[in-house]
Amino acid sequence: MPFTAQQIAADKVIEATPPPNEEQAPQESTPADPLNQEEAASSSEDAAPPLEMMTMPGGASWAPAVPRDVKASPTGVLGGTGTGTGSGKGTGKGGGIVAGVKLFGVEVKAKKLGVIVDISKSMQKYTPQLAAEIFEKFPDADVIFTNGGGMMDWLDALKKFNDQVEEEKKKAKETKKDYRGPTKMEKPALSRFNGSEAADWVPIRGSKINHESYRGLKEDYPELYDKLSKRGNAWFVSSFQDANAVYLAFQELIKRKVEAIYWFSDFDCPVEGKEAEKVAADIKENQIEVILHSPRGLPKSSSLKAAEPWAMQIQAKLVPTNL
Repeated sequence: MPFTAQQIAADKVIEATPPPNEEQAPQESTPADPLNQEEAASSSEDAAPPLEMMTMPGGASWAPAVPRDVKASPTGVLGGTGTGTGSGKGTGKGGGIVAGVKLFGVEVKAKKLGVIVDISKSMQKYTPQLAAEIFEKFPDADVIFTNGGGMMDWLDALKKFNDQVEEEKKKAKETKKDYRGPTKMEKPALSRFNGSEAADWVPIRGSKINHESYRGLKEDYPELYDKLSKRGNAWFVSSFQDANAVYLAFQELIKRKVEAIYWFSDFDCPVEGKEAEKVAADIKENQIEVILHSPRGLPKSSSLKAAEPWAMQIQAKLVPTNL
C-alpha cells in the first residue's frame, strides 16, 4: 500500500497566505554547560503548527504500520520496508517537530526529547558517555533514571520477587548458610533526582550485599552526579530492579508532552503486561517517536529479546551503534 500525504489540521482551518519576505532572526547559541540547564518549557507552550505527515493505519505518523515479522529497514525503523522524501518545511511557532538531529547516529525528528536511562550495576559505566551526547544535542531533555529496564504489572512483579526470596531462603537453609538478601520490595514510585530520596536509592548509594556489591553512581562519578542533581527536570523510579517499573518513566514523559523518547537499556528484562500495553497505546495515540539503544547495539529487532513484540507495536527506531 503506498504512503499518502495527510494534513493534520489545527482547531480551525485557516487559508494559507504567503509569508512576508523577511530574514529570519538568528538563533541564540546553546549555553556552554547543558547539564546545568533548567527544566524545559512547560506544557502550556503554544501548540505545534499543522504538519504534513506520512500516515498509514496504526503506529505513529512517521512510522507506518507493517506486519510484525518484517525486520528493521535501512533507516533503523522496526518493520520499515523503504525510504521516503519530503520538503521538511513548516510555518508557525512553538515546540513542534523540526529537522532531525542525530543522536548516536540515528535521526531524531523531535525538538522536545524525553530520556530513560538504566543505571543499574552493569549499566552505570555508560552513563557519562550518554549524558555528554544527550545534553549536547538536547540540553533541556527530561531525564528519568531506572534500576533495570523492564515493564511488568506490579502485582505480577511482586509475586515473582516473593517466590524468588522463598527459593533463596530454602537454598540457604539447605546449605546451612544465612540468607542475607532482601526480604521485601517496596512499590515503585517516581521521585525527583534532586530530592533526598535519590541519595538513598541503591544505584546512587551503591550496595554491599554479597555478590551484588558495587559503589554506586555518586561515588564512581561524583561530578556527573552533582550536575544531574542540580537539574530541575530529572527523576528516578524507586525500588529494586525486579520491580520492572519503567512504565512509570514512560507515563511521566508522555504526560510532559515530549515528542520523542530515547530509551537506553540492555533489554534483558521482561516487557509485558497491561502496563506495557497501555504505554504502547499512549505512544501511538500521541504519535511519539521512540528510539531504543543498547550498549551492545541493536542491529536488528531480534536483538531486543523479550522487548521485540512491544517495540514492533510502536514502530520503534533502533540504534545499531554499540558503546
